[in-house]
Amino acid sequence: MIVVELIGGLGNQMFQYAFGIRLATERQTELVASGFLLKNRLLAKLRHYTYRHFELDAFGIAEPSSSPVNLVRAILPIPQSMVLLRETTTGTAVLPLPPYAEHIVCVGYWQSEHYFKTVKSAVRQQFTFRKPINDFTRRVKDCIAGSPNPVFVHVRRGDYVTNTNASQHHGVCGIDYYKKAIAVVNKQIDSPDFYVFSDDLDWVRQELGPLLGQATYVDGNRGPDSWQDMFLMSQCRHAIIANSSFSWWGAWLNAEPSRIVIAPRNWFTAKTSDQLLPNHWVSL
Repeated sequence: MIVVELIGGLGNQMFQYAFGIRLATERQTELVASGFLLKNRLLAKLRHYTYRHFELDAFGIAEPSSSPVNLVRAILPIPQSMVLLRETTTGTAVLPLPPYAEHIVCVGYWQSEHYFKTVKSAVRQQFTFRKPINDFTRRVKDCIAGSPNPVFVHVRRGDYVTNTNASQHHGVCGIDYYKKAIAVVNKQIDSPDFYVFSDDLDWVRQELGPLLGQATYVDGNRGPDSWQDMFLMSQCRHAIIANSSFSWWGAWLNAEPSRIVIAPRNWFTAKTSDQLLPNHWVSL
C-alpha cells in the first residue's frame, strides 16, 4: 500500500497524489490518500501554513481519513513493513527503500514532473475534472473555446503577500516578469486573448491592465469553486503562470503539443527550482 500524506492547496495535493500513482503503479499496489497533516489546524498554525481543505474530490477522489495511524507506524524507529519516504532536499531522486518495506507513507511536496513522468497518461486520466461546472464557468469556457489563441495569465498574491512565512519562502512574481512574459506572447502569438486569474484582480488591472489590453478578468469562482479556475486555465491553449502549483497544473493539464507555457525561473526565494519546470516550458 502507498499512503500519500496530503499537504497544501489543490496544486500541491495533485503533485503528491501523482507521485503516489507512480509508486503504486511500479509496485502494483493500492494507493491511499491521508488527510492527517492536511486537516490539522494546530499543525498549520504552529508551522505558519495557510490552512487548506481537501480538494481532490474535483477529480472524483474520495475524502481521505485524517487518522495518524499510518504516519505514526511509519516513523517508529524499528524495522517493520510500514516505512516513511521523505522528499530529498536535493534533486528529484527517490531515496532507496529498505527491502522489508511493504507499505510506504510519503511525506513531501514532490513538485516536479520527474516524479511521475513514467505514468503521465495515468496521471492525466486521474486528473480529469469530474464535478459539474457552474453557469459562470460554462460561459467563460465557451468564450475560450471561441478564441483562436486564448492565453491564461495567473497572478498569485494573496498569502504570498500577507503570510510572512509564505512570502519569505516563495516571494511574489514581480511586474518585470509579467512584462517580459506578455512581450514574449505578443511576439510569438497572433492576436492573443488574455484570460486573467488572480486573487488580487484590482492590483492586476492597475499594474498590468495597459499591457493586457482587452483582457477577460475571470472573477466568479471562490472558495469551494476555486478548482473551476484551474479547469478554465486548462482550456486555454497558452499560459503565463505564477510561481504557484495551482497554475502549474492549469498549464500542464492542457496536452496541446504546440502550446507556449511561460513560467518564472525563480520559484522560491532561497533554493533552485531547475527540476520543477518541464523542459519545453519557457522560463524567465
